[in-house]
Amino acid sequence: MNIFNKIFLAFVLAPKKLYSQWGHSRVPHLTSILTTKLIMDDRRPNTIQATKQHRDKNKEISNATLGTMLMSLLMGLSFLLAFSLGDNYVTQLTVYFTLFITLLCMSLVSDFTSVLIDIRDTNIILPKPVNDRTVVVARLLHIFIHICKITIPMCLPGFVYLVVTAGIVAGLLLLIIAFFAVLLAIFLINAVYIFILRITTPEKFKNIISYFQIVFAILIYASYQVLPRMMDEITVKGLDVSDNQWLMIAPPFWFACSFNTLLTWQGSPVEWVAAFMAFVVPVASIYVVIKYLAPAFNQKLAMISGGETASPSRSSGTEWQKGVAERLAGWLTTNKVEYTGFLFTWKMMARSRDFKVRVYPSVGYFVVILFMIFFRNKGNMDAGPDGFIFSFKPMIAIYLSSMIVTTAMSQMVYSDKYNASWVFLIAPVRQPGQIISGALKATLFQFAFWLMVFSLIAGLWLAGPAVLPNLLLAFCNQLLITYAIALIGFKRLPFSQPLGVAQKSGQFVRGFAMVFISMLTGGVHYLIYQNALAVGVFLFISLLILGGLMYSIRKIAWAEVENPE
Repeated sequence: MNIFNKIFLAFVLAPKKLYSQWGHSRVPHLTSILTTKLIMDDRRPNTIQATKQHRDKNKEISNATLGTMLMSLLMGLSFLLAFSLGDNYVTQLTVYFTLFITLLCMSLVSDFTSVLIDIRDTNIILPKPVNDRTVVVARLLHIFIHICKITIPMCLPGFVYLVVTAGIVAGLLLLIIAFFAVLLAIFLINAVYIFILRITTPEKFKNIISYFQIVFAILIYASYQVLPRMMDEITVKGLDVSDNQWLMIAPPFWFACSFNTLLTWQGSPVEWVAAFMAFVVPVASIYVVIKYLAPAFNQKLAMISGGETASPSRSSGTEWQKGVAERLAGWLTTNKVEYTGFLFTWKMMARSRDFKVRVYPSVGYFVVILFMIFFRNKGNMDAGPDGFIFSFKPMIAIYLSSMIVTTAMSQMVYSDKYNASWVFLIAPVRQPGQIISGALKATLFQFAFWLMVFSLIAGLWLAGPAVLPNLLLAFCNQLLITYAIALIGFKRLPFSQPLGVAQKSGQFVRGFAMVFISMLTGGVHYLIYQNALAVGVFLFISLLILGGLMYSIRKIAWAEVENPE
């Protein structure tokens, strides 16, 4: 157990006599349970670490707490950008607490929900001679420690900044107000949990939480790309929220007003009312959590533990979705074996929570990159060389899609239930390459087709119908590169390999090669972009090679396939 967990453990166990008197909790049992939970927290990666661990499954996590606190500290440092906006504390701290509450809620949902809804410790501990009140106290103290591990590093940069610029009183006041902001965040999270569990089933609740994890990873990446540019633009235009009366409905405005009024003892009547709400609403919300939401949430937890396996079986996906997948398989495949490989891969990618966590963040990163490409310097689209570069951006997006395709194609072969791939080995299939071909088509269509449609619309908008041959050449080149890399290094059946072999199989080298070749091909395409004859010749050659590669993939024999380990 690392030093920070030891400090937190010693702090929460300081009032031992109180715990002994409060519900007759046994301190040795309480200490043992909390110590075990904190050690488990150190081995349970946060969202960012989990994404990294999926790429290196053999590397064990032993200091996840330090990673969580470091990530929170980096978030807190990014909040300091708020102090560059406007010229008053109300404006600056409204932005500051907006970022604070948003990212705190996302952090708690994405990284702590799996702990909060994990009822295995209850099933293990309660049958033992342990007081049930001790288990409840341990759970509450564990939640308190986790919140401290996130909020303290997150508030530390703002505290230091205010101490240096405005004095120790301002720094301490920020910490006090941040405490009430945390209370409000806890209320919001409980309300969201209860709302989700009310409109959906406990099993789908876990899927929704996995999407929260994906969105959180994307937001972290996007914030570091977009936030500094937004701050620069806002600074140039000037910002002052003091005159916007409608902000009375926004909790960050309450906390900003409470800081300003208590520090300066000045403010308008609206600001004093907002300051009053900053302290009253969080306390009232915690009362609502304890009195109403917490019991309802505990009942839902009981449903997760007791009713999950008893729930009636349901088919995954609607009939409409199944019909779409089957129609696409019929259009894009040439025989029953390829058809089966397409449908199997399509449905596994749509249903596997583990696959989504590994792949979907890269889709979000790519969306952010697309935004930066198409909406930066958009006013130069008709200005000489800049206009030429701007009209080529749809092709750039297509070649950059190798980021998504590489990630999806590489992860499409790995599964934590890889032993189930024995069904491929007993099936009467002469050429497993047909299964691989169907899997590749499902992966490309699910992760690249939407980009092709976007690039087609963007290209027609920017350059008109004349850009169609170039778009078609970019599409064919990207498909050619994908099939070439698959033929060389991905001769594997879908979802047939254990996750632990991802690193030792040279995945990084193949992924880097695909991205590099895509960029190199895009550079050559850029040179011939305005030469219609050259584009036509290269398109013809690309189509011929692509057809040959697709044929070669389908002809892969069993001797060439890497069997499940």
